Amino acid sequence: MTVIGWLGILIICGLVSAALLILSWVFTTPAAIGPVGVTAWFLVLFLGLASTWGLVLYTVKTFLHVHPSGLSRLRYSWRQGLLVGGWLTGVLALSSLRQLGWLDAILLGTMLVIVEVYVRFRWP
Repeated sequence: MTVIGWLGILIICGLVSAALLILSWVFTTPAAIGPVGVTAWFLVLFLGLASTWGLVLYTVKTFLHVHPSGLSRLRYSWRQGLLVGGWLTGVLALSSLRQLGWLDAILLGTMLVIVEVYVRFRWP
């Protein structure tokens, strides 16, 4: 598949997840959808954040000419979008459970940086 095809998939994922999140905010409550519904809501939020951040990072990297090819820009942007989307979703999930402190957010951010550095340099 080409880069344009993958970008189209990211756009569709972002739009569908945004529509589902807006509909859930309007028509339901966490008590009404139950634990499984809340878990699904956080998964949809993760998908939406990851695809949106991936698109934003791809656009910025294209503008700045960071990587030589569109496929490598897309690959790095998608991976970093997954990391940032996962961090934001994790922080929001822990916050909604009233289990998040500032040190926890810093720890999760540090883990995100460690994963990024590890994947970038790929120590054998």
